[in-house]
Amino acid sequence: MSELISTSIMAPLGPRRLSLGWEQAQRNVNGNVAFVADLDSKPRTRVSLAEHISNYGRIPTGMTLGMILETLKVSNLTGRGGAGFPFAKKLEAVISSSSKRVPVIVANGSESEPISKKDVALLRNNPHLVLDGISLVAGILNAKNAYVYIKDREAAATMSAAIRERRDRGLSELRITVVDSPGGYVSGQETAVVRRIEKGPALPRFSTERVASSGVKGAPTLLSNVETFAHLALIARFGGDWYRLGGVSKDAGSRLLTVVGEIERPGVYEVTSAATLTEILREAGAGSLKGLLVGGYFGGWLGVNTLADLDITLDETTLNSKRLSIGAGIIGVLAKNTCPVVEAAGIVEYLASQSAGQCGPCFNGLPEISTAFARIALSSNVDRGLTELKAVIPLVEGRGGCQHPDGVIGLIRSTVAVFSDEIKLHKVGRCSVNGASHRSVLLPNNVFASNLTGIATR
Repeated sequence: MSELISTSIMAPLGPRRLSLGWEQAQRNVNGNVAFVADLDSKPRTRVSLAEHISNYGRIPTGMTLGMILETLKVSNLTGRGGAGFPFAKKLEAVISSSSKRVPVIVANGSESEPISKKDVALLRNNPHLVLDGISLVAGILNAKNAYVYIKDREAAATMSAAIRERRDRGLSELRITVVDSPGGYVSGQETAVVRRIEKGPALPRFSTERVASSGVKGAPTLLSNVETFAHLALIARFGGDWYRLGGVSKDAGSRLLTVVGEIERPGVYEVTSAATLTEILREAGAGSLKGLLVGGYFGGWLGVNTLADLDITLDETTLNSKRLSIGAGIIGVLAKNTCPVVEAAGIVEYLASQSAGQCGPCFNGLPEISTAFARIALSSNVDRGLTELKAVIPLVEGRGGCQHPDGVIGLIRSTVAVFSDEIKLHKVGRCSVNGASHRSVLLPNNVFASNLTGIATR
């Protein structure tokens, strides 16, 4: 197929694809990294529909299902919500079930990770790019209803205004409804999203069927992250080959990252997969480092001993070689004066408190795991903590109603593997940052695990 590429406007290159036209998009741009939004809650001036069309051109018309699928496969677009599943395969799964029921479209912007702000930044600044992607795929699937699931109130208001703007211009007959996410870590899990849209609790649903075949009210449901729909809108305009420019191997395009922790400029960055951690941290103003949490709370640690440890690109192949994944699009930065084991224990305690409470492995197992890990972090009885983890983890792993407990266990395993020398110090009642404050830098609002000391002495 000769790819359908927009000729009305020049395709954006470099890291400013999604963030073209944003207020701060011009700051500190190099070939692979652009700072595009800070983390404060101050209102932004969203890109209007007219500005959006001026930046990107109009979305192409006349694209068939086959054209879209082929272009998506060329682009190798993967989901930006954490799992990284190929979008073309997800679309094909919905298509295979659409002969029975009219499909439904769901754009997930709940951003369950409390330190993540990338989806909020996208929704507040350029909701029309997300709506373009939703409208495009809805037209191809003959869908009549779509939902945008959002936790942030300002982002929800911005999206609602953008939907009205398009409706007033007569651009879409698709019924798009903004649904509020109540927050909570598991509220963004796909079956929890479906239950909330159906006016139920935002909790995971026990089901052997995937939402692609039976989602909202039993209809085949195309559910993906809001950033993924924004990428779809660009790929439809400029083609799969354009999308792969600047990428590494099969890992193409750009992505939004939330970079937080002990840095001068925490915020949202748009980066290409060719960006190195060194480039990103230089832009973020990082100093002397202890480690990086890559991918968010369900991600993994990268220990930093030398600058060479940071000379790696963000493409999937390179990260997999380090047993890492970009996951939910988060990089958490720890400086030398922060103990990564204590930091991880605080995150584990938080995650244990976020259980849906619907199955035993999560409701009963995670508090036990948190208690055991707290013993290690606070040097109260490291050997006992390790023994308890060895006993409890097999009873929990792979047995939950969703992936929440497995994500917690993955973080613990990464901490034990990467910071084994730190744990050895804790065994003898020491810590590499003795005398430093054990405050959290990767939990929201600087709130550390208030019960950590208490649970470690049980």
